[in-house]
Amino acid sequence: MKLFSSNVKSLFSHKRNRNKQSANKTKSFPLIEVSIDDIRKAIRQFSEQLPKGVFRTILVKDDNSIDFEQLAPILGGIPAKKFYMSKETYDLFEEDEKDIPQAMDIVQKAVDLYVKEHNELPMLPFDPQRRVNYYVLLQDKYLKEAPDIQFYITELDGLITHRKLKN
Repeated sequence: MKLFSSNVKSLFSHKRNRNKQSANKTKSFPLIEVSIDDIRKAIRQFSEQLPKGVFRTILVKDDNSIDFEQLAPILGGIPAKKFYMSKETYDLFEEDEKDIPQAMDIVQKAVDLYVKEHNELPMLPFDPQRRVNYYVLLQDKYLKEAPDIQFYITELDGLITHRKLKN
């Protein structure tokens, strides 16, 4: 019985040491002030180093915030403020727009599925603003509810944006 308890203690102390090392790794980076462009450049550089088949979405947490532990070596620290990213479009957002990426991901998935099944974009014909037509996505049950923000369909493979397009 003593052998078992020492093995269990060893197992837990190993895990505790690993957690301390992980915490120390993060703590070794200072808090820094960065711009959204700095984040964009760091993500681009990080992406270039990823193995084939691995995408930059590994940087995005469930709440769409960016996991800066992975970017800290590139940035030289951990940003003092949070940034967020859409998993579908890779658009970046600051704290005041943190709700946009989750809504964007839901709408982009709905648009993609609609296009796949109908072979057309879910927007009104001749709409110069190229607004996503929430009515058709709701009617065909691609969306459960319309988001509070208007999204627009870009010319880039049906990707959406929250910024009003210029005509």
